[in-house]
This record gives sequence, structure tokens and C-alpha cells, in this order.
Amino acid sequence: MLQVTSRPENTCQTARLSTWQISMAGSIPHAFIEDLLARIDIVDVIEPRLKLKKTGQNYQALCPFHNEKTPSFSVNQVKQFYYCFGCQASGDALKFLMEHDRMEFVQAVESLASMAGMEVPRETTNESSQRQEKRKSLYEVLQNVCTYYKTQLREHEHRSRAVDYLKGRGLSGEIARDFAIGFAPDGWDNVYRKLAVTNADRQLLIDSGMLVEKEEEDKVYDRFRNRIMFPIRDRQGRVIAFGGRVLGDDKPKYLNSPETQIFHKSRELYGLHEAMRASRRIERVLVVEGYMDVIALAQHGVKNAVATLGTATSREHLERLYRLVPEIVFCFDGDDAGQKAAWKALQEALPLMKDGLSAKFLFLPQGEDPDSMIRQEGNSRFISRVDSAQHLPQFFFQDLSGQVELDSMEGKAKLSKLAMPLIGAIPEGVFKQLMIDELAKLTGLAADRLVNVATPKERARPFQQKTPAPPQRQRESTQLSLADSAIALLFRQPELVHECSDGEYEQLQALEDENCTLLLELVRKIQLDSGISAVMLLSQQQDGPHFDKLRGLAERDHLLQPGDLPAEYKGIIQKLLSQIKIQDFQQLKRRIDQTSMADLSPEERQKIQDAINSRKHIKSE
Repeated sequence: MLQVTSRPENTCQTARLSTWQISMAGSIPHAFIEDLLARIDIVDVIEPRLKLKKTGQNYQALCPFHNEKTPSFSVNQVKQFYYCFGCQASGDALKFLMEHDRMEFVQAVESLASMAGMEVPRETTNESSQRQEKRKSLYEVLQNVCTYYKTQLREHEHRSRAVDYLKGRGLSGEIARDFAIGFAPDGWDNVYRKLAVTNADRQLLIDSGMLVEKEEEDKVYDRFRNRIMFPIRDRQGRVIAFGGRVLGDDKPKYLNSPETQIFHKSRELYGLHEAMRASRRIERVLVVEGYMDVIALAQHGVKNAVATLGTATSREHLERLYRLVPEIVFCFDGDDAGQKAAWKALQEALPLMKDGLSAKFLFLPQGEDPDSMIRQEGNSRFISRVDSAQHLPQFFFQDLSGQVELDSMEGKAKLSKLAMPLIGAIPEGVFKQLMIDELAKLTGLAADRLVNVATPKERARPFQQKTPAPPQRQRESTQLSLADSAIALLFRQPELVHECSDGEYEQLQALEDENCTLLLELVRKIQLDSGISAVMLLSQQQDGPHFDKLRGLAERDHLLQPGDLPAEYKGIIQKLLSQIKIQDFQQLKRRIDQTSMADLSPEERQKIQDAINSRKHIKSE
């Protein structure tokens, strides 16, 4: 819980007040502030208020906190920090709003949260303090585990197998040190015996994912055994999780830590901290598939590679990277799986492709990966491959054109139908117009007619970035029906369908509700194509009677709180299931009106009681 302790006068000293010189007497969790600042680009906050000019890695402007004629105010986009060389004003995005816009702390947080599409949580003082202490303790215990694994790689009696493996992959001791590579010896309780000194230590190791607890068996054991260990670090260099590569024949080959209070797979990128530490100026980032790819590339001088953590490239991954660099190069295997992963990455990138940003795609020969390729051909030839990677438009039109017969009118029409909903996701600007122009060349249809035919009333812009909604718009979102709320959540994160069982979805068929029928239709589509993106899900409805409604629900995704999506979706489905009982109650009530209570069977009376209880529960929430 954070509140500003005091508010100084409006001088250059005002800007020297640290954002974190805050008491713990407020109601906003510290963890939320950290997450919020990680999602916001400080340039997006400052640029509407100051005239920024790009100079090398940083941006410059006339300082707003003292009078000057020569710019001395610098904004570092990599570190998400501003500093004035004239008056020494400094801080982050939150601090800037407080000092420049004269906002109180809570008001500044709410303003940034609105930009990020996040809802500001509230806690009691004790709750916030406990959460902050818990996070601090998790960072500490994971650092201790990291130190333990590194020590085992140097000293354990059976370390030779791990050392030989790393040497066989061509890794030096220096690169192993830079990435803090370690060794988890074989055995069920090494970490447990070494670090679980107290019951509190034991619980922290469980909460951090390093120990697995089998409550029904009253058993606790190490999650990682007989594995090469790769610590996963956040941008600040704190250990937040681990990945482990097995040395034997056990499965899985690679194992990651589970999600925890400080680790979220869809946000974090392996190697990002190391890449930022290796160079103060990064112009592009290479996205690869595995830990060893990142490390092998760094070993050969390519130190700007990162990897997703066993998940597909997400919107949050790309948002984070585009705050740091203008160009992202996706590197995948040339097989079907690589093509599918690349297309998924393209779909996630399209809504972020503002003018000035670039995405490229590099496909390696069959059976090769970045690790093997750079060892075979060396640094220069590999970088040449990266330089000559396909630009997004080339990959986009090549892939879609391969699905149609362009020499026929039907094929050109199909290409338009496939392409325009995807192009519509691109923010307004020159790049979007050029994509439309390229489609016009391929189909022979004028660009303006192409847009009008394919996307009446701006239908081609389902995911266009909008100005943050005012408070009344947020209140409107609560007025959605339960089924519509579930649909909006699915457009934000289609994989939420797996939060509920097939049996639960089957029960929902009993609801006599058009919105619920539409929800179940989308659920089936997602279940049939587990890798489908929100853009493609919406594009499939383009010719259907519900497109405009679905587009409106898709645009509401920025109003939802990302951290609680699974629980929120599950809760909505449970409420819908409760409505089935209410529906049954209404049917039984109609029967009572026609007959009498005494004529009902015991089963029917129980149904009425269950429905009454369900209705009371829903009204109480």
C-alpha cells in the first residue's frame, strides 16, 4: 500500500522526490505498482507532454522542471527512466505524472492503469505488507537455490556428466558463469535438506515451485533432479524461476518452474536480462525457441537473443520487446511446427505494428536450430541469415497466397477475405495503408473499395488501439450478460476454454439463451484449433450475423484484468451453470401454477430448493 508522505513545492527539487519515497499506509499493493510500471512505456507517457527527440538510444527534451534553452532532459527507454543533467530531476513514469501533472499518488497510478487497461486493486495495510514481504522472500529463496545449483556444478561428486554435456555443446566456463548455469544432482531431497531449515523455508520453497508437495501423501520432494539448471531472471536480474534440461532419459526433456506470485510464463523471456546487460544499445532482438539456443548464440557473439518459456509468443512478450527495440526477428525451424509458430507470432504482432516498428521471420533448414547453425557456419554467416530474414509483409502474403489460386477471381476474393481482418488489426498509419495497397495489387481491387467491401463501417479494425476508456465505459463493461462476459474473456485469451470441462460445457446447452449458444459455438471452434488467435477467431465470424456484436466484445479486452482471467472465466461459467437451476425452477413454477406443490415429486421439490439457493447466491455476489 503506497501513499506519498509529502508533496514539495513546484521547483526543480520537486522532481527529485523518488516515486518510492512512499509510506505503507495506502491501499495499492506494491506488487501491482511493479507490474504496472513493467507494462507501461515511459516514452508513451512523456511524449504527449513534451517534445521528445530521438538521440541515439535515448530521447531528449527541454526539462519541464527548470528553465533552460538547451535540452538536458533525457529519457532512457531501455531502463524506463528519465534524468535531467541540469537540475538532476529523475524518476519513472509514475513519478513523472506526479510531478509534471501535479497528480496525487493514487491519481497517477489510476492514470497509468487506464493506459494499460488494468484495474487498480485495493488491499489493507497488513495484506499489502505481507504480500510485499512474501515477494521479497521468494526472490531471496530462489537466489539461494541458484547459488546452490552453481555450487553443485563446481563441487558435486557426480558433476562430471553435467560438465561434459556443457563442454560437448561448446560452452565455455565464462558463458556458463554469465548465465548462472547450475546442476541439480540426482535425488529426491537435495534442495529440501540443504535449504528447508525451518517450516517457513519449506513453505517458501513450495511456493516458489522448487519443492513439490503431495498433501494426500504428506510428502515433499525436489522438483528438479539430475538436470542442467538455467535460472530465469527478470529485467532487474532477480531469479524468478528455473528451467531444467534432463541429463538422462527421463521425461520431459525440458522442465520449467510452475507459475508463481513472481513468475508468469506469458510475460517473461529467457535471456532478456543478459541481452540488456551485454549491450547498452540493442537495435533488434532475436526470438528463438530454447535456452540452449540463447546461450549458444551468446557464446558465438550474438548476444541479443531471447526465448519464450515453453509457450507460444504472446502479446505481452512482444509489448515488452517493442518497448526496448524497434525490430524483432523470429527464428523458427523450417518444418510445419515452425511455420505454425511463426504464423501465431505474426498474429500477435499485427496489433502492435505501429509505424517505425519491424518484424522479420527467419526459417532454418530442416532439422537445424540456432545452436547447430551458428556452430556450423559461424557468427558472420548466421548474422547474414538474420539480416536477410523475411519481412512481415513478405511472410504474410506468401503464406495466405499459398492457400488460394490467385489466377482465379474466386481465389482473389478468398485472399481478400483472409487478409483484410488481419490487416484490420494493424494500428492506423503508413504501414497499414501499404499492406492494403499490396493486397490491392494482388487482387486487382482498388484499395478504397477493398476496405469498403471487406470491412463496412470500419469492420477491418477489430483490434485497433483506442484511447483509454473513461470511467463510465468501464462501468458499462459490468452490464454485459454472463455469456457475453465469457466471450470477451475468450477473445482476450482463447486458451481459457481449458479452464472448464467438456461436461460443464455440455450442461450449458440446456440454457435457453442466444448469447450462451454463441459462447458454446466459439468454445467448439477454439477446441478444434487449440492454437487459434483472437484475430483469427473473429475473422471466422466476418460473414456471420453476430460479427458486429463479437467485434464489440473483442474490443473490450483492454478493460479486463489480465492477472485474474482464468479465475474470472471459471467463475462466470459456474454462474451460468447456476442459472440452469433457476431455469428449471421457473419451469417447475409454471407447473405449480397449473397444478399444486403436493403434486410434485420429491426430485422436483429438491430442484426447486436448489434453484432458490442458486438464485440467492448469485444475488449476493
